[in-house]
Amino acid sequence: MSDPLPLRPGDPARVGDYELAGRLGEGGQGVVYLGVSPTGAAVAVKLLRADLAQDEEALARFVREVSTAERVATFCTAQVIETGVAEQRPYIVSEYIDGPTLAAVVQRDGPRQGSALHRLAIGTVTALVAIHQAGIVHRDFKPSNVLLGADGPRVIDFGIAKALDKTSTITSMVVGTPAYMTPEQLGGEQVGPAADMFAWAGTMVFAATGEAPFGSDTLPAVFHRIMSLEADLGALSEPLRGIVADCLAKDPAARPSAGEVLMRLLGQSPASAPAPALMAEATAVARASAPPPPPTGTPPPVATSPAVGTSPVVGAPPPVGPPTPVGAPWPADGSAWSPQPSSPAVIPGPGERRTGRAPMITAAAAAAVVLVLGGGYLVAQAAAKGTGTPTPTRTSDAPVAGRSTSPAATPSATAPSPGATLPTGDRKINLPGSSIAVYENDGDPIKLTSYGLDYGKYVYVRARSGNSFSKTGKYFEYTVSNDGLRGLGTDTLYTKDSYSTVSLVDRRTGETNTIRMSRAPVYPTSPQWSPDGTKALVTLNEAVGDSSKGYGYAVIDVARRSAKIVQVTDKDVGHWTYFWRGDGKAVGTWAFKGSVPSIRFYDLTGGPLRTLVQVGTPLTVDGDDVSPSGTRFVTTCSGDDDKICVWTTEGKEETRIPFPSERLVGWYDDQHVAAWRKKGDGYEAVVVDFQGVASRVLATAKDGEYQKMYLRYTRAS
Repeated sequence: MSDPLPLRPGDPARVGDYELAGRLGEGGQGVVYLGVSPTGAAVAVKLLRADLAQDEEALARFVREVSTAERVATFCTAQVIETGVAEQRPYIVSEYIDGPTLAAVVQRDGPRQGSALHRLAIGTVTALVAIHQAGIVHRDFKPSNVLLGADGPRVIDFGIAKALDKTSTITSMVVGTPAYMTPEQLGGEQVGPAADMFAWAGTMVFAATGEAPFGSDTLPAVFHRIMSLEADLGALSEPLRGIVADCLAKDPAARPSAGEVLMRLLGQSPASAPAPALMAEATAVARASAPPPPPTGTPPPVATSPAVGTSPVVGAPPPVGPPTPVGAPWPADGSAWSPQPSSPAVIPGPGERRTGRAPMITAAAAAAVVLVLGGGYLVAQAAAKGTGTPTPTRTSDAPVAGRSTSPAATPSATAPSPGATLPTGDRKINLPGSSIAVYENDGDPIKLTSYGLDYGKYVYVRARSGNSFSKTGKYFEYTVSNDGLRGLGTDTLYTKDSYSTVSLVDRRTGETNTIRMSRAPVYPTSPQWSPDGTKALVTLNEAVGDSSKGYGYAVIDVARRSAKIVQVTDKDVGHWTYFWRGDGKAVGTWAFKGSVPSIRFYDLTGGPLRTLVQVGTPLTVDGDDVSPSGTRFVTTCSGDDDKICVWTTEGKEETRIPFPSERLVGWYDDQHVAAWRKKGDGYEAVVVDFQGVASRVLATAKDGEYQKMYLRYTRAS
């Protein structure tokens, strides 16, 4: 094994009683160091991020929860030695295991087979028996949390997921790794030991094949398979194949316990949980599964014991550059759910949330959108932004043709200088469930009518009058018509015969009409109203095999409560959502020939109309694609990342706004955009004119929330 990496400037020299000698790894939860105990023994010290402790009470609660890992018996686990706090940062000290992860060994040497695989199965399930007997659910069992030491496999990082889950005030991170999540996690249900058995079975499939059991391409495609399809177990032999199949049951109640699995692997009756003597026997059997040394001249993986938490967290705003390629691989360690930027664009799979400019991958740990076949399964949706990072879906409150181009409300008479403290609205609303604040004036041309938190796991809908918001689990997304009388939501439940639906809501009476859309694997996203409110539009995407692609769009006749499904077969479209043209008689979307972007318009039956060529590349816009008058749209500026390009709907560049922003709320009025920018330890959405002068704050969000929330504004009629 290669030596740990040197400490970096800013790393502590010691944590508690432990001197730090090097870095073993880093991830979303913090940094793992190689430490030396007062007795000279090597230990692994996981120092969690400072922002996991927002106050003393939360910090104490976290340490109290994670300390339960100390009581786990040391059968095939990395023993937790101590937990504590150092300079307001929680830390966990555990036994140092000098060995690579299962993920690294399989990548280096190939899949495990025969007796080696059987011993691995025995060792890892023995660890789960010990963990479960201590009253802990691992919640993040996966190949990178299994270390193959000289004396056999050791399971690490147990107890942390429980602490993060129970201590909700100190973290907003997602707990779990996409490829090894369970149907109940994706359905938003509470998970128990049965979830670990599902993940254990998936890890055994990976060990035997080198591939995750349900693939590792786009999140919605993976989640669709987890919820609806069976894994290929052809590489496994009996009895392991039958055991793994039972553990992959969609119903957690149908899965065997860790004790029952261990008994079956040892050829015993699964009538009762294993006694310590039998667990010790299993531990001895498992020790023979230690990996062979790496080939001469090939540097082995750096130790990651205990592995830094790689609970997926969709991160910062997207990089400026070409969109992400279809089928871009997800990081092998599960450390982030963002594909790397490339070209052309990602096509989202079931339930991926889209902005007007870029795909929005929606996945919070118990809130991932999946095509769930059969009624009764909740399919929740979350938001991810830009080219692979989290942002809101677009609220295309479409512009009305012919509307005056004069500002509906002038933000301020005299714009403040850059860097000055900006005025806010007359009314501040603290959004429930968050620290996000929005600022309103009665004369504003746009009004916040819904928002989503935790990648859209929770959707809040504003009351028709007043400032109250109600949380609902009925919809993936929800948008309000410009007259405020109707709501339109993409539903979180599929019909029993596997059709997706949308809901038309009369906001005066509460009456809801459900409209059948498309049958799985085609699903709707990005609902938006036509300029006159008589029709609605949704984008349709399709999961196909191991990938997903654009399918087309659907136009909803509000009066008839029916939908026209339009399949678009043009090969250069399908990468982006569809949006209303300013007159409401056509829809547009982005097309790419190579890396050259254009905008193509279709009539309401799918007939191509015209294409605007050589426009700028897509810019993430949460709201309106087209200005209120229906005459302008915005893009990035080629070769000028610090500006926002404004184009006429005839395809002529009109101006460049000197305001760097990677994400827009949308159009404020025809002379102003509402754009997000970094501000202190968070972000603020400000009203910006075409000269780049910010004159008013619309909303503020903390850094962590900004990446995981979306705000949907409706344009006043």
